[in-house]
Amino acid sequence: MSDPEIRVLLELRTHLGEELDRLRERVEQLEEFIQALDSTIGKGSFKTADVAMEAAVRAPEMSPTETLAASGEPRNIVVLNKPGDLELATIEVIEQSLRIIPADHAVYNITRGAFARFFVQDILGKFQQEDRHRVENGEIEWEDAFDFEVKSEDKILDEIVVKNFGEESRLEEIQRTLRWTLEKIYRAR
Repeated sequence: MSDPEIRVLLELRTHLGEELDRLRERVEQLEEFIQALDSTIGKGSFKTADVAMEAAVRAPEMSPTETLAASGEPRNIVVLNKPGDLELATIEVIEQSLRIIPADHAVYNITRGAFARFFVQDILGKFQQEDRHRVENGEIEWEDAFDFEVKSEDKILDEIVVKNFGEESRLEEIQRTLRWTLEKIYRAR
């Protein structure tokens, strides 16, 4: 084989290796989601009907997002690693906006695949695309559409600002996937 053919084969091998790593990360993340669902289902299935009814009577039907919108007060969510012994970041929620701030001791390279391809492209990009379709269909206005900005210096994450995150389920998905992503690319200062 000649040199150009070997070079092409090496590039193909590198690309396949990267794709395999990305798929392994995705499988690991999906397994973690399933474990979280199983845990939540397990906890929820042990409530008796009278306990569930009593809680429903005490709390008015208002979603956490509506509560935040009504109060305007910031809420901080500390993102911990899976064992729960290392702070990775803080999510500051104010009404429909998020500000994700890395922990002081952490360094996150935004060019790493778990961050760039998975979190930014597959998660945040998906929400942005969904809302663009909703704007085009006349369901929401442009100023109400999901948008985000990743702020960095020398490829190191400073913060992520998200506007109009929408439903609480989106916030929960951002929180889960952010934890998984930051665990993958974590480096101590």
